[in-house]
Amino acid sequence: MPAILGLFDLIALFYLLCSLQLTVIIWRERHALRQPPLSFRQKYLAEQASFFLAVPIGVLLHELGHALAVWTFGGQVLQFGYRVFWGFVVPFGRFSATQLWFINLAGTLASLLFGLSLWLLLRQRQTPALRYFALRAFRFQTFFSLLYYPVFTLLGFEGDWATIYHFAATPVWSSLTAVFHTALLFLFWRGDRLGWFEMPAFADEAAAQEAAQLAAANRYDPQAQLRHIQLLRLGGAINRAKVAARRLLAQHPDNGPAHLEMALLLSNGRRQPPPAALEHVHRALALGLPHPAATAYAHQLLGSYSLEVGQQEEALRQLDHALQLLPPGDAHVPQRANLYYLRSRAYRQLGQTDLALAELQQAAAQPFDDTEELAFFQQELADFTTQRHRKRPFLFPFADW
Repeated sequence: MPAILGLFDLIALFYLLCSLQLTVIIWRERHALRQPPLSFRQKYLAEQASFFLAVPIGVLLHELGHALAVWTFGGQVLQFGYRVFWGFVVPFGRFSATQLWFINLAGTLASLLFGLSLWLLLRQRQTPALRYFALRAFRFQTFFSLLYYPVFTLLGFEGDWATIYHFAATPVWSSLTAVFHTALLFLFWRGDRLGWFEMPAFADEAAAQEAAQLAAANRYDPQAQLRHIQLLRLGGAINRAKVAARRLLAQHPDNGPAHLEMALLLSNGRRQPPPAALEHVHRALALGLPHPAATAYAHQLLGSYSLEVGQQEEALRQLDHALQLLPPGDAHVPQRANLYYLRSRAYRQLGQTDLALAELQQAAAQPFDDTEELAFFQQELADFTTQRHRKRPFLFPFADW
């Protein structure tokens, strides 16, 4: 056990250094962070802050919850350990089984109340970064309290939930806890899938205003709904976009672009598009798509899937078709680079290294505005001769089709 505690201290020290670094960054960018709309940079920093800045407060309140319960039942706190990212309370006194159950539960209740209170306090603030920070902090405190910590205890580590679920000592209270715990877990899971904890980021204020107008637009206007789904997807609110896409498809099952949007959403962040996404792709192609770029996305999905399942020739056929369909212009630079990159992977798997290198050079030669994207392809090109290869998820550029 001392070795485990020492490891926890080292992890906490590392996290503390990350927290201090993040605090400095946020202070330096404090003026930009106050400006609407929620930008991708703001969203990233708020997400980081929901862990590195909110968790230390949550841990402190968690341990105080234990301590207050001990004092309420006439006990004493022999030790109050606070290690910023983890802690403990050692109580002393004569407690009944029910009192011990509540003392252990009190920490979790404090964590949940902290997350909920933070969200209620900041959810109406005009600064979108603060609202997003509160929303994500609420999500993390809920996830930690209801899922991570109970599983951590059940795996054999010492923790509150071993006492909370000591059914032999407190059969009624432990059973009631299990009922409420299950209900809250289901509510959390459902809310997460519905996008309750998401906010989309925007490139500029015009895009944010367009999204707000579309959200309030007629829900029976398929074009308005489709554009709103695109903005949600591009802004990273994937689950909210899925909910809107399902609603659109329920109203208009023969809408080809809506099927493509659903395929893009189901494939988001995945190296291999799932079968459900492929069904929507084939449906979209059968129904017809309004723009060549949209059709190119559909064939890119099919090519990516074929590549991952070892069908290199089919992958090249689909990717070639996508490149031929893709309109010229800077708006499609990221997608064109991704297509060359996927073709390079296919040629490499076929053992045709000269063609693979040529495709990778084409990808790196594209006129990128995004320096991070450019850096990825340049690094891939630099690593090519050493036979190192870093697979990337199937990503979609922040561009409209």
